[in-house]
Amino acid sequence: MPTSPSVAASGRQWVSPVMALGLLAATHFLVDVTAGTISPLWPGLEESLHLREGGLLWVTVCWSVTNSFGQLFFALWSDRRPSPYWIWVGPLLAILSLSCIGLAGSSIGLAGLFILGGLGVAAFHPEAAATAGSLFPANRSRAMAIFALCGYLGQSVGPYYSGQMVDKLGFRGLLWGIAWGAPILFMLWLGLRRMAPGGNAPAMETANLESRKVPFGMIALLLVVGASRILPALGVPLALAYLLKEASASTAVVGAAQSAFMGGIGFGAMACAAFLRPQWERTALWIFPLLAAPVLASLGFVSDWTLVYLVALAGLLLGVTMPVYIAYGQQILPHGQRVASSITMGVSWGISGAIVPVVIGTMLRFDVLPSIFWFFMSASLLSSCLCHLLPRREIDRVRR
Repeated sequence: MPTSPSVAASGRQWVSPVMALGLLAATHFLVDVTAGTISPLWPGLEESLHLREGGLLWVTVCWSVTNSFGQLFFALWSDRRPSPYWIWVGPLLAILSLSCIGLAGSSIGLAGLFILGGLGVAAFHPEAAATAGSLFPANRSRAMAIFALCGYLGQSVGPYYSGQMVDKLGFRGLLWGIAWGAPILFMLWLGLRRMAPGGNAPAMETANLESRKVPFGMIALLLVVGASRILPALGVPLALAYLLKEASASTAVVGAAQSAFMGGIGFGAMACAAFLRPQWERTALWIFPLLAAPVLASLGFVSDWTLVYLVALAGLLLGVTMPVYIAYGQQILPHGQRVASSITMGVSWGISGAIVPVVIGTMLRFDVLPSIFWFFMSASLLSSCLCHLLPRREIDRVRR
């Protein structure tokens, strides 16, 4: 990978762009381990606070909206005034807040901790993603795949870690996250504090949102495609938490199933980094969600290890195009890379995060929760179809 001209133009250079990407990816892993710890906890938290089933779904909305829509706020801020300090301040806030959720004595206090933690997660992603992409502009999708891969791997480790900790130590055991997370973040900060503002290529990429308006239609299309793609990625782990709880599975088992799904997404991102060429990216954007649809539909009919295998396969098929979509958004909105990153990585998740609890709550009420996998199949098919409306890049026109 060649050295990015945007890094050279910043006036403060890394010893190596590869080292910069490695530090960013490692921090992404830490952030998403922390964020992923909450996935298997919702039913147990409801029992701990003596709430009815689904009584904390409104808190999941607070969490999803904060850590996703919050990314757009931080993206607009940073596209006008690059703020590399968010890359370490955000993770610190997330670690401190989410490790303390076992101390909450009410749903209001719990929501407050999730909101603070969500803001920390939101602060990190736009600045870090834009910086990672700008380090290797000629290989943006590959750089984003490596960056995203560490996030997905973190999300796969998080549920298993929290499931084990809660089973053995209760919810207060999550406080150990501060004991190991804060020192790791400090070591990463020693390198991150030298971070140059990212995502600001000279000449054509520096025009900000004040001088060049981001087309609303393009934003809307990116949101719809992204949200429909993310609905199964976000909804499957939460649906599994309730389905496996009904089957009397332990929190550790729930976490293992969720980790298989997120691990599949991580391996999909790894396959993207290793094998997917730029000229194949547009085709990949629609074909892999299409292939994932029948696998998603089958999840309501299987159990035990068959469920684990199919969950991992669904995650793999969905994960291949996750980093491609982020990089694709940055390329079609080059003058608003942080905004593009926040849409494809954040706001899309927020929209999906608002939809999933409503759908799950409705299906719980009517006792038809296994049917939710048909809903996820439909969302994956919709994403596949709408990808054909995305504008073509220059490399796509040459390929035609």
